[in-house]
Formats: sequence, structure tokens, C-alpha cells
Amino acid sequence: MIKAILFDYDDTLVQTRKTRYNTIDKLSNEIFNTKVTEKEIDEAWGLPAEEFLLKLFGRFSTDIHYLWSVYVEFSKKDLNVPHLNAFDFIHQFQNSFLFGIVTSSSEKVVHRELKELQIDTNLFLRIQAAEHTNVHKPNPNVFEPIFQLLKNENIEKNEVIYIGDSPADHESSSKFGFHFLGIAHDNRHVPYFQARNLSFVRSFRDLEDYLLNQKNFS
Repeated sequence: MIKAILFDYDDTLVQTRKTRYNTIDKLSNEIFNTKVTEKEIDEAWGLPAEEFLLKLFGRFSTDIHYLWSVYVEFSKKDLNVPHLNAFDFIHQFQNSFLFGIVTSSSEKVVHRELKELQIDTNLFLRIQAAEHTNVHKPNPNVFEPIFQLLKNENIEKNEVIYIGDSPADHESSSKFGFHFLGIAHDNRHVPYFQARNLSFVRSFRDLEDYLLNQKNFS
């Protein structure tokens, strides 16, 4: 029986890729007088926050504090957008499952965005961000800190499902021993899920139906 649901954050709960493409385009143009291509962003996507900024802008500055300050300044102008029904789903099932987030994003960015979206962070047992581990997806050990908290709640690995949008989400969670469910808000990683015969949903409405139809979730 599933007792805990963990989520990836970017592009699973919120539309980060779409939002931050716009942010990075403005920042690169106005601050560095250049154009960062979508290919460059895609190659950096999913890296821990500081590595992400250095990969995109390290050729202009290696001062991570400066890069953070300008990135935060620009990102505040482009509010992130939840995927439809994402947080409604969590509210609806808050008494049925423990919820958590495991992300490679920065803790301060995630908490700021959730505050902007007026999301109660107490809905989550833990919001585990890049600062909380020395390893990151696809390394399965990224789940060790949050699993220690789950064990304190008498929850075992086979009672946890991780929901994410990317191959790294699948590889890390399944190797750690969690169940995995893909969520494909677009077609980017659908071929990956299909080629491996992985279960995936297209929306949080589909996720609700999936839970209700799976005996081991009841």
C-alpha cells in the first residue's frame, strides 16, 4: 500500500521550463548582451541550481553570488505557474498520503515561489532541495535524507511513489527502491516512458484517476 507520494518540482508541479526560458532570455539579453539558445538551456536543465547558472553564464562571470542575484532579480518578474490542479490534488489527498518534494532546484527559489503562489508548505513532510544533499538525480542516493524522515513515520521504500517528468526522475527513484510514475505535461519524454513500458499520466486529473484505479494505492 502506498503511504507517501513524493514529487519532483520543476515541470512536474510547476511550469518552470516555460517560465524560465523567458527569464533566461531576458537576463542574457539585458545583462550580458547575448542570446542563450534553447539547446543550451536544455543541456543545463536539471543540474543543481549553481551548476545550472554557471553552465549558462559562467563564460561571462564565475561569481556565483552575482549570478544568483541577477537571476533572482529577473525571476521575480516572471512568476512560476502551477500545472493545472497540481496543488488542488495535494489539498484533496492531504489526509490520505504524506507528501514531499525532492528537487535539484535551490531551496530559497522553491520556497519563494511557493510563497508567491500562496501554497502552504506545511502540506509537505519535507521540501528537499539541492542544498540538502551532496548528490543529485540521477544518483539514487539523493533520496536518502527524505527517506530517513519517512522511516521515522514507519514508511518503507515499497510504500513510496515518486512522480516526475524526466528520465533522471525515473532512474534515481527506481534504483533507490521507490515506485515511479511519470507525468508528461508535454511530449518531451513520452518516448522514454513508452520505450520502457513505464506508467505515466498526462495531468493531475489523470493522476487522481490512476490512484483510484490502483489497488495498491488504497
